[in-house]
Amino acid sequence: MKAIAKVLMIVGVSVAGMGFAQAETKLVAADDAVTSEICVVAASGKKLKLHKTIKDFGLTRNYVARNVECNGMPIVEFVEQYGDNVTSINRYITSGEYTGQLITQVTAK
Repeated sequence: MKAIAKVLMIVGVSVAGMGFAQAETKLVAADDAVTSEICVVAASGKKLKLHKTIKDFGLTRNYVARNVECNGMPIVEFVEQYGDNVTSINRYITSGEYTGQLITQVTAK
């Protein structure tokens, strides 16, 4: 009976440990800059919230795609590396030009 209890306890601890190992990374803006807020919202994967944030700050998607950098990288690359809902967010930011791979022509235009 004690052996069964030990096995069940080990299984329970193992399952709980897997949950901690798969915990999501939470991005937080490092400062109060407009671009920091846009980066965090873009990485969240919520397109409507990103749309509202960009409009609230009086910016355009084109401006964001060409000028916003997050942690020293273009926003599209940042979203690819750290974001959720990557394809949808990057297609929104680039007005449909995003193909699922980094596009360098967005910043070169």
